[in-house]
Amino acid sequence: MALGKWISNLKGLFEEGPMKELTEHVAEEPQVKLSAENVVISDEFRTTFNVNSPVRENLRNSFLFSMLVMASHIVIADGKVESDEYEFLGKFLGDTFGEEAKVEGMDVVKKLVAKHQELEASKPMAFLQMIGDCGSQIANSLSEDLRYQMLSMLALIVKSDENITSKEVETLKEVAVYIGMKATDVDALMNLDPQKAKDEWQWIKE
Repeated sequence: MALGKWISNLKGLFEEGPMKELTEHVAEEPQVKLSAENVVISDEFRTTFNVNSPVRENLRNSFLFSMLVMASHIVIADGKVESDEYEFLGKFLGDTFGEEAKVEGMDVVKKLVAKHQELEASKPMAFLQMIGDCGSQIANSLSEDLRYQMLSMLALIVKSDENITSKEVETLKEVAVYIGMKATDVDALMNLDPQKAKDEWQWIKE
């Protein structure tokens, strides 16, 4: 899979251009926005992000890397890394893509978290720019159904440590917009009451 080598060359990760060809047959937009726990990860999702498939390998690598970038952004959203969040992400990768993807994927996430800390000290906007670039690739290439499934996984990371903060929800909504979804999709995934969401999530532990 060789995802780790990209960490040292983040600038050139997406020089291949648009990746629309991979998902020409897009799924229909879901009529009902389900909460994260009820979203079913489809075979199409597994195929799209499975780097072990020989078809369009580079594109699949880029898709998976983009998802891991988003996951790392969520993991560090509240300024600290929780072991429960790492544990959930590792289990998701293992259950969805296999043990090899879990091991290498978690190695990438940990390197991305370290890279974020490094960039915060020298180039604060650089990591956010990478988030935007990855989000644009996902938004321009994948069906809304696949993006909703990916967003559900990110929402479950937030929920995994049972210590949800307003910053995590805000970050999740930012990611939703980056990948071409709506902030209200996060309300559905997190099972947030719309009025409470408007009141700046006062029910959420600060």
